[in-house]
Amino acid sequence: MKSLLWLALVLSSVLPGCSTMRNGTSIESQREGEFFSNQEAVCLKSDDPARPWKLKWAMTGCPWNSGELFVTVHERERVKASLYGPESTVAIYVKVGDEFKLLKRLEAPDHPSYFLKPAVVWTPVKGEAWEQLIQITEVYYGTGHLTREHIFTTSSGQERAPDLELEEVEFIPADESFKKHLAKGEGNWKGVTSTFTGDGLVFEFFIWKEGDGPCCPSAGKVTGTYKLEWPHRDGGLRIFADTFKREPVKEAD
Repeated sequence: MKSLLWLALVLSSVLPGCSTMRNGTSIESQREGEFFSNQEAVCLKSDDPARPWKLKWAMTGCPWNSGELFVTVHERERVKASLYGPESTVAIYVKVGDEFKLLKRLEAPDHPSYFLKPAVVWTPVKGEAWEQLIQITEVYYGTGHLTREHIFTTSSGQERAPDLELEEVEFIPADESFKKHLAKGEGNWKGVTSTFTGDGLVFEFFIWKEGDGPCCPSAGKVTGTYKLEWPHRDGGLRIFADTFKREPVKEAD
């Protein structure tokens, strides 16, 4: 099976050599499609020295055509103390020579959410065809595990890294497709856990029924796999639930 090797670094503080005021670039000054140095990619300049951006994840992968993907996740404290955690931003670059072209930036500054560690995998579509997927999961604070998936592919026909662009993949959460199988009074309150790996695209979620507390779904657990459809009727990629398995909730769950 074709695989992609990623190096992930967990960093809990500002990188050595990163000054929040002198080095790097601010998010506001970065534009998608522009080129930046390694220093500018990893050292985000903050407009508030009391709230520096900290690099949480830096991931680099196998070459794509003539370049190499580079994904970063930065966090910083919010302006006002609250029950919610830090602000969060994700950037996806492709390395071209000694520079990094910014393909996409996602931010979560104005609503209570944050980004998980990105996942980048190769997955089969039809026969021997493979697609490279970048999964960015946004989690909403205070919901248990309510998420929004941002999924991109780099397979857009370009042959050279300088021309590489990202295409967003249409994603239909598994619980949306499963609604027609729910009995009256049943529902999913806490979102879906979707895991993308080289071994497949899988999911799980729980079903609550009337009278269940927020902590304790009793109606069942649903697991299954997603299917990647290409080309979709509009010419793009789509991910949707392909198989479902419902079973009782076990004490270990």
